Amino acid sequence: MLNSKSTLAASVILAVYLSIVLAVFSADAKITLAPQFADNMLLPRDTVNIVQGYTDSHERIKISVDGVQLQTIEVQQGAWQFTLPVTAAGGPHTLSLQTQSQIIVLNNILFGDLWLASGQSNMEYTLGTPGSDYQSEIASANFPQIRQFRVARNAAYQGPLTTVAKGQWLTAKGEALKEFSAVGYFFAKHLQEQTGVPIGIINNAYAGARIQAWVSEQALANYPAELKLIARNKLASNIEQLVSGDKDQHQQWQQALAASDLGLRDGWFTEQLNDDQWPQLSVPGYWTNQGQEAFSGSMWFRRSFMVSAEQAAQSASLELGRIVDQDDVYINGQLVGSTPYQYPQRVYALRAGVLKAGLNQISVRVVSHHVSHAGFVSAKPYQLRFDDSHIALSGLWRYQVGYRMSSPLPAPSFKTNEQPAGLYNAMLAPLANTQIKGIIWYQGESNADDPAIYQRLFPAMITKWRTLFAQPKLPFLYVQLPNYLDAQHDPSIVGWADIRAAQTSGLSLPNTAMVSAIDLGEWNDIHPKDKATVGKRLSNAALQTVYNQADMAYRGPVLNCAERVSDNKIKVHSEFSPLATSGPDNKVQGFAISEDNLKYHWVEGELHPSYVSLQVKNSNNVAYISYAWQSNPTRANLSNSHKLPAYPAKLRVTPSCKNVSK
Repeated sequence: MLNSKSTLAASVILAVYLSIVLAVFSADAKITLAPQFADNMLLPRDTVNIVQGYTDSHERIKISVDGVQLQTIEVQQGAWQFTLPVTAAGGPHTLSLQTQSQIIVLNNILFGDLWLASGQSNMEYTLGTPGSDYQSEIASANFPQIRQFRVARNAAYQGPLTTVAKGQWLTAKGEALKEFSAVGYFFAKHLQEQTGVPIGIINNAYAGARIQAWVSEQALANYPAELKLIARNKLASNIEQLVSGDKDQHQQWQQALAASDLGLRDGWFTEQLNDDQWPQLSVPGYWTNQGQEAFSGSMWFRRSFMVSAEQAAQSASLELGRIVDQDDVYINGQLVGSTPYQYPQRVYALRAGVLKAGLNQISVRVVSHHVSHAGFVSAKPYQLRFDDSHIALSGLWRYQVGYRMSSPLPAPSFKTNEQPAGLYNAMLAPLANTQIKGIIWYQGESNADDPAIYQRLFPAMITKWRTLFAQPKLPFLYVQLPNYLDAQHDPSIVGWADIRAAQTSGLSLPNTAMVSAIDLGEWNDIHPKDKATVGKRLSNAALQTVYNQADMAYRGPVLNCAERVSDNKIKVHSEFSPLATSGPDNKVQGFAISEDNLKYHWVEGELHPSYVSLQVKNSNNVAYISYAWQSNPTRANLSNSHKLPAYPAKLRVTPSCKNVSK
């Protein structure tokens, strides 16, 4: 164990891969450390830790911990690494490296459990994301035993890098909390509270990432289309040409729209404009749902509102829900905010003086990128919010078409977050020497269009990551996608159900766990706000499966067999009972039956402690049953005694379930 009297058993491995390392490390200093070795870092407890660095010349480095010199190592020009000995949980510690002309001191170091948090935007989503509800958490939380290292977004196409481009360690308190992954933070908070061990999160998620981007070239060997892209991307000039072409097309479309937009030409954002003759539409709402045709181009919306003298003297927050696709917002003729795409919450800060006492004018230029639904997303806040009051902005707005484009915005031909192996090479592979405790994963939205590939790639990715970290049994905990999109009355329309089914392929591997978020989503937002419950469910999965705390429940009912018990009854069995419902009675909703696995019909269920019985006209004609098998299964109400929702399921009806776990 490392303490003030221990000695450092260090081994140095020299390398000459300068073409990569020189691009990352600063040339200003003679020795530098990889970005993940910095102030406030958390290193894994009870295991050796490999510290990586680079020197631009031959050096002798004195290594000290907590002010006590442990050893001197000699390194040549290039990349080097040494190992710190096994260390118990705790801290804070200091680590210093000293040469003849330089001293590097790292302060406030903890040893504990380090978890990798990866995936796409719902894992990357921070506590400080505009429109989130975590202001009180940020203001009150003070958890010095929780740390986060944010791996900067990056991609590499020539092969795996040896170090991440950059990153920063933060402590979970004050303004730094705004940069924490919300899921990662709540996972770490609950885990630290239950174990007393310092917890670190490596946040290396990337918004919009497809799973292919997180998979190595080797793991994609059986996917010719992906290998073709990898080969193309290895030539930098190909990427430059694609990116340049995408940029030019995007700019040309936007410029053509701006040049023809009547609103920009005639100043439809000014206070002086008389819009009394403009027609009206309801906000929020899509204009295509209010009698207007779909088109790509611009539509202008205007309305006036009254502000008191007291409110005008304050700063304010302008909340405009979500807008599809793009918006420019003006208050009294002044541009106060713009967002170029549909997914972020529109929250624009207004400094004192932008508003005035009396009548004010707001104008919103909405740009539709495609011939599809466009406008203001329903069931979101549309208001001006002050410290102690608010002004509602929903209702009738004046509108006018700015310009209809003859073609939609061209889709980009190159997206960094979709390129196979790109994120693996730059954001994951450089962390290979890190002894992480486990992985939490929240991803799949960007692969919803091809669940068959996901079903094959997901377990392959998990296996490759375990190989990378040299931990064949590395715990891998993940989130099954939440409910999303409009609820469908027809149970035959499955939507996201297929990608959720593909996600279950991860459970074919040992030391994996899947938590459900089927009750935590929002129909109108791919980024649901409730990250606290997601984080706690992942934490409970870790506590049960990794920390051996058996009383920590994380799984809802798993429907595993549908049994034909009579001519008019089907019994659907479940693991992880006793069963419950979220409604006032024992009627179970969300089940559907089918003869051919194509056309489904709703059926009501009756609750029993370990199964649900379905009354049907003729059970011999029922070949399949499904439960919560839709994008947004609002009918579904089956849970267990821990109030955890049942996982979506589709089962063949069989004559007997005698050999199935119950």
